[in-house]
Amino acid sequence: MERQIIQQHIEHYRAEVGQAIYEPIVQRDVGLVSVDATKAFFLLLPMLNGERWTGHMNTAAIAVGAVHAGFDAHDTIDLFDATSKQQQLTVLSGDHFSGIHYRLLASLPEFGFIRSLSQSIGRVNEMKTTVHKQLPGEQSKLIEAIQTIEVGCIENFLHTFGFSRYVQLAKSALPLLWLEAQSAGSKVSAYEQEQAIALLATQLQEAIDAAYFLTPFLRQEICKMTTPLLSKLI
Repeated sequence: MERQIIQQHIEHYRAEVGQAIYEPIVQRDVGLVSVDATKAFFLLLPMLNGERWTGHMNTAAIAVGAVHAGFDAHDTIDLFDATSKQQQLTVLSGDHFSGIHYRLLASLPEFGFIRSLSQSIGRVNEMKTTVHKQLPGEQSKLIEAIQTIEVGCIENFLHTFGFSRYVQLAKSALPLLWLEAQSAGSKVSAYEQEQAIALLATQLQEAIDAAYFLTPFLRQEICKMTTPLLSKLI
């Protein structure tokens, strides 16, 4: 039953993001946009854990989802040949999704969040550009780069709305899942991947052990997400 309720919350959130960024022309030319369910889980983790969740927080969370949709759209583009009409439309759709967050946040009193989220978006884009050219060779720099890209906006949201104690869970788990998704032809070598996973696995276990505030079921869900990879490498 708990899993069903959590899934309903996540699907409702994904639908809200989809509605917020919906544009008939974009859907016609680019197609439906899928909102990442795992990122949604860690963004909504305080609410799923029973924390006070206001309408303002929910609107801000939807804004973060719109930003993530923009990032995902841009990531689908072949940077070596972004000249086709379809790719150009996808770039424009990504810009549209990213810009939606300003409209969503305009009605909120958290002006500091608008500014800090914009700064986070800038850091993510800067790091994406850096990583595209050359992945950091140093393990700590590699993990920092992945954390910035995968968790930067979520971390900003959690800090802003008083949920800082959830940050380390997201900063450990999401990069682990990103590394898991890397194909054999990725820029991350097998050795770099294993070393980074080992360190992140340790950090995640420490974060879970310290998360006394987390319900047992949510602990299990986080472990379930990462166990298939961790069991092979730890």
